[in-house]
Amino acid sequence: MNPKRSPLLFQSISMTTRTFKHLCTLFLFLFASQLYAQKKDSTYVGQVNGTVRDSAFNRVLRSATLSIYKADNDQLLSYQLSNNFGKFHFKEIPIGIKLKLITTYVGYQPHQREFLIPKDLKIIDLKNLNVERAENNLKEVNITAKPPMEMSGDTLVFNADAFKLDTNAVVEDLLRRLPGVTIWSDGLITVNGQKVNNLFVEGKPFFGSDSRIATQNLPKNIVDKIQVYKDKGAPNEDANENPPLNMNIVLKKDKKSGMFGKIGGGYGTDKRFAIDGMLSAYGPKTQLSIVGARNNVNKTAYDVSTLMRYSSFKGVGVDVDYHSDFRQRGLNVFSSAGYTLAHEINKSNKLRSDYLFFNSQNEVLEKVRQVDNLNNDNRLVQDKTGTSSNGNYSHRFNSSYELKGKHRSLSTRYALNTSNKNSINTQLAESINTGTGIESRSDARQDNSGWQTAMDLDLKLDNRRYDEGRDSKSFNFDVQYTLKNSEGNDDSRRKTDFSSTEAGKDQFFDRQYKTDYHNTTHTINANLPDIKRLLKLRTQLVNINFKNTFVAYNSNERAKVGDFNQNGQLVVNNYLTNNSNYQTINEKPALSLSRSFTKGLANRYHNTFGFNLLLQGQLFDQHHTSDKDFQKVDLNYTRFIPESSISFGNSRIGHYQSNYTLKYAKSFIYANIYQLAPLVDSSNVYYRHVGNPDLTPSAKHEISLSLEHYLMGGKNSGNGSFSIHAGTIKNFIGDSSLYDAVGRNTHYNVNLSGNKYAGYSGFLYKTYQLKKNQLTTFLQADLNYAHNPAYVNAMPILTKSFSTSHHISLSYTYKHWIKFGGGQSLNTFSTRQTNSISSSYKNFSTSANAAVNWPKKVYWSSIVNYNRSTSSYSGDVNFIIWNADVAYRFLKGDNAELKFSALDLLRQNKSVINSGNGNSITQGTVNVLQQYFMFSLAYYPRMFGSRNYLF
Repeated sequence: MNPKRSPLLFQSISMTTRTFKHLCTLFLFLFASQLYAQKKDSTYVGQVNGTVRDSAFNRVLRSATLSIYKADNDQLLSYQLSNNFGKFHFKEIPIGIKLKLITTYVGYQPHQREFLIPKDLKIIDLKNLNVERAENNLKEVNITAKPPMEMSGDTLVFNADAFKLDTNAVVEDLLRRLPGVTIWSDGLITVNGQKVNNLFVEGKPFFGSDSRIATQNLPKNIVDKIQVYKDKGAPNEDANENPPLNMNIVLKKDKKSGMFGKIGGGYGTDKRFAIDGMLSAYGPKTQLSIVGARNNVNKTAYDVSTLMRYSSFKGVGVDVDYHSDFRQRGLNVFSSAGYTLAHEINKSNKLRSDYLFFNSQNEVLEKVRQVDNLNNDNRLVQDKTGTSSNGNYSHRFNSSYELKGKHRSLSTRYALNTSNKNSINTQLAESINTGTGIESRSDARQDNSGWQTAMDLDLKLDNRRYDEGRDSKSFNFDVQYTLKNSEGNDDSRRKTDFSSTEAGKDQFFDRQYKTDYHNTTHTINANLPDIKRLLKLRTQLVNINFKNTFVAYNSNERAKVGDFNQNGQLVVNNYLTNNSNYQTINEKPALSLSRSFTKGLANRYHNTFGFNLLLQGQLFDQHHTSDKDFQKVDLNYTRFIPESSISFGNSRIGHYQSNYTLKYAKSFIYANIYQLAPLVDSSNVYYRHVGNPDLTPSAKHEISLSLEHYLMGGKNSGNGSFSIHAGTIKNFIGDSSLYDAVGRNTHYNVNLSGNKYAGYSGFLYKTYQLKKNQLTTFLQADLNYAHNPAYVNAMPILTKSFSTSHHISLSYTYKHWIKFGGGQSLNTFSTRQTNSISSSYKNFSTSANAAVNWPKKVYWSSIVNYNRSTSSYSGDVNFIIWNADVAYRFLKGDNAELKFSALDLLRQNKSVINSGNGNSITQGTVNVLQQYFMFSLAYYPRMFGSRNYLF
């Protein structure tokens, strides 16, 4: 059992780096070839310029809609909005053929101009387009075709009928055609680089908050328009400076009701099966969906929205995202069924509820090696083999009610979760101390069963003033009350047989536990942003807000513990048998002082500068009673925990927006009863945690700098965020571990000085659009460094840990029928102690994927993932997961699908455990789902129209 450092570490890094370089080279070559092929069309090289003006007053009109069509067949070629100076500039327009430009603007008559771009000049300047005001109203104007895009006040409107797509296209296919709109692989929608916070249908959420349920199920041909607008009435604190972006799908008048769903099943090798179904119906006031699934191929979902998304129609695209999760531990059998219901009583009263039942069975086999670095180059090496059989039978119910008035709104939410769980766990552990050579062995089994019922209740009242006068008695405030209540029972029996090469250290335990518990949390959040108005203060120097958070926690536990003697009789364990009550009260009153300054020019730029000072106190009470006198705790603390921030925003309308924030925060960390005075269970032979009643609170000081950037480049838009942080913790609650000769660890917490940490995190979304091609890139990076003091065998040590997580992915799409991409992930962890003992691990992953829609109704997809894990004290682990699918859609509306799936073609899938903490490194493997082949058949019922389906 002598661990060896892997000699292939640098070779593995080089290999994965070369792999990703080759992938990027191939990717860029194919992308460039496609671009070159497009540019070979020498007719699409013309440019068109001009200015839109009011014919009566000769003033420019910004955000006028301009659309270029072929004059002979009215084929739409390009469209855009005029800029802030009324100017427009089209590129890549065909030369030498007759074209027409139609200009539309709200309140004006449509203006049409026919023209031809000379072949020799390849550019034409249309000078001024003088549009005339409508004489009476828009109903009298004969508009032959809707413009593709227009501005209606502050709302950007896309008219769906202006975009010609396949008859079976869905909303997602339409959104991909809209300028500046990008749909990312995780369902995120951005418009000109800015995230869409909410997607509505007819001004309401559509079966929950997952936008993909609407975009992947609603047909494009039932949509009248897509609206994009900023929600200036959002309740967040910076809504006035940076309001969230919303999108609304407006349906055609005769398409306000509909029904869609799926029923499907599949069977494959090794008795693998998957069955799932969904039936959803909606009307002007009501939405109802019923879902269900059962499988043994690691397709799990613990909410109704996920089950609905898995059953989405998806239209004419090539994405295939409903695969088995090969990362799940063990072998799983999963069953679930439920519903979601939303009903609008009227515009002010809304009801919603959902219910889900699920039953999961899980079988796990785990093998790990854990290495703990001790003093003087000694190590404790443990090899563990464990099995686990788990069952979970649960019900989840959620409901909400919203009453919204002109100046006041009331919302309530109720959730009830019940579960019954059982498990059988075994573990064989062998340990050796490299310094003493003493070995030990532990053979344990634990049987568990229990139930739990948890209830959540949430009430929120939001009041907005209704009179702006100085003497008005109305004012803004909101208050929220939350109740969390849980109770349950845990029964278990643990057998442990411990032996050692050192004489006199053998132990045997056969212990039974019966525990009843009841936990309750009350939370009250109050916010009063109108202090100056309420107190009739006339100062304009700062804005003053009052906030208060009150949290009361109560936990009761009754534990009955006994040991079986050699005669099989249960003898009460008077030490572990206990009745206890733990209570905490945590109150944080705060006064917020803020001020913002703005500077800008209409439709050109907008700059903001602001500061916020949060004068916050904390009252923390801790009270614990027990049958054991040493567990009685009664502590009270009063602390000052201020926060402050400075922010700057820089926006160039139509180009970019950047936000910078510098923040400082102070907080305290309090020891809990487990750290202060726990009951020590001796049957946990390798790890015994004891308490330290002398622990004092830790004071945390942190400073952070964050940047958000939105690039509003139309075709080439994107957004990103980057933040760095650093801090110190005084009186850090750290670890002290005492290892005996046979490897047993006695652990307790102590207050230490010298804790420091720093890190950064960031992401970048970027898209490049060229005609019918789209290239999307995503980059995510995280780094954390910690400087942790600790004690090992009564000697002080300083552990410096360093962890990183980086991911990059590229995706290229041509029209709707071809898509390919790749990605690279790297996760690392390293730790070094003051005695020069060091350890590390690395996880690499390289992926490549491709999907093709050819011929029209056939969809091919393939995904390959290469994985490599390295660790200081274990051998390298390498494996490839290769999945492939081919699907055929048939019937008139592509409502039926026959699919063949080949999963883990190379039968190499592994689940690797690679983790680190303090002076410990762990690596191992867990049994996982492996290769299978499956045929599946699905039918998608779809009916949309004026009939009232169910409602």
